Amino acid sequence: MSILYVKNKLYSDFLRIDPSINIRNMLLIFLVALLLRIIYAWFFVDVENLIHEDQEFYIYLGQTIAKTGEFVQHTNGGNIPVTERVPGYPIFLSIIYSLFGENNMAVVLVQIIIDSLTCVVIGLLSGLVMRHGFLIAGIVSALNLNMIILSGMILTDTLFLFFFSLFILFSFFYLRKAKKMQLFLSITFLSIATLVRPVSYFLIVLLLLLLIIRFVLKKSSLKEVIQSLFVYLIPIVIVLGSVHHRNYHEYNSYSLVSQGGMHTLNWVVPAVYQYSGQGSYQEGKNFAKSALEQSMVRDKIKTLPDNPFESSSYRMKVAKEALLELGLLNIVHAWTGGTLINLVSPSVAYAPIVRKMDHPSFYATTGNGVFEKLINYINNTNGLTYLSIIAIGSLFSIMFLFISLIGLYKLVLSLQFNKNNRLIILLSVLVIVYFFAITGPIVGVKYRLPIEPIMTLFFSYVLINFIKKYKFKFLEKKCSLD
Repeated sequence: MSILYVKNKLYSDFLRIDPSINIRNMLLIFLVALLLRIIYAWFFVDVENLIHEDQEFYIYLGQTIAKTGEFVQHTNGGNIPVTERVPGYPIFLSIIYSLFGENNMAVVLVQIIIDSLTCVVIGLLSGLVMRHGFLIAGIVSALNLNMIILSGMILTDTLFLFFFSLFILFSFFYLRKAKKMQLFLSITFLSIATLVRPVSYFLIVLLLLLLIIRFVLKKSSLKEVIQSLFVYLIPIVIVLGSVHHRNYHEYNSYSLVSQGGMHTLNWVVPAVYQYSGQGSYQEGKNFAKSALEQSMVRDKIKTLPDNPFESSSYRMKVAKEALLELGLLNIVHAWTGGTLINLVSPSVAYAPIVRKMDHPSFYATTGNGVFEKLINYINNTNGLTYLSIIAIGSLFSIMFLFISLIGLYKLVLSLQFNKNNRLIILLSVLVIVYFFAITGPIVGVKYRLPIEPIMTLFFSYVLINFIKKYKFKFLEKKCSLD
């Protein structure tokens, strides 16, 4: 099967569902998104802001790969493999540095182009669900401030969202047509997205289980099941196999990264402690630190293992014990609070120009529980300009969330008339729940990004129905006047 045939077949499938999908509209969405991101970068992206926090480490890794071809970190003891990150994004940076020199603005420009393509992809996945969804969802994505801001930062998010959106697109295709090529492309893009950012790693396992359940319910033949499983597993082995092989060969571990224990103990436990009303975030960090120290005394060890995966595993064990001590209700309370904050947090708050304004740290703000913390944060913010920006931004985020929820509700109601979308809506909800569960009480607007293509779909459904209703009333009124 030629690439040209596949391309023409996909295009004809799109056209049958959404007639607004054409080359002219694709170009329109791409150019609108590109123009908005270039304007933002021109006025608000400062080269000096591209070396702060995690950005500096990614730049270092990208430059190291460009110079040595190895995914390593220099230490006093020599070069050691990097295990707390996956190599996808550093490899992407190394390619740009090799082509354009160590120019971070070149990285931003490439990400702007990629993010503009992502807007087209989000339009396409919406077009699979509803007529005229392509154009509306594409324009909404082009205006997405979260995407615009993150495209101007040297972080994994823009590249991850591009591949993850392609995964959603071809997953929707597969649920409609159940073709092996669509399954292959879907899991390939999910694997590549995971190589960029490991947050989607467990989604690969979850979807495999759901695929098997689907085969059982459909009573598929053994031949069909085996073929589909091979199609599913081959891309995973090709894309992620080398990382797993290295980790097993070097550290005797089957894990993809070694950051799980550190992340859970140092970030999740303090957040659960605070958002469940136990005390401040700093007190939560002290609680996590004390839990680690007490566990090491109990186990009669003075230092953690040099093996990063063993060290991560030990921290994870301590973190689980600390969370169990806090209790299930407190965990659910904190997870719910963190999720709500992430959903309503304004995208503009993550823009470097806004973050440079005088304002208190949200994490450092005291408060037992979400609401007390938010109230203290507002009271401690003296800058009227900053507070106004955050308030207006929050209002837009709340409106987007509210309309998206209405869209989900209406789509679910429409399933009795359009059964083709049943599995698509089910997968969409599953993806949202997955990222809520993975992110938990960790707060930041960037953690909302993976679910925004689906939220855009829901939002666009309401907008399209509103436009249709308004248009119908306008025509009805015009006819009565005539």
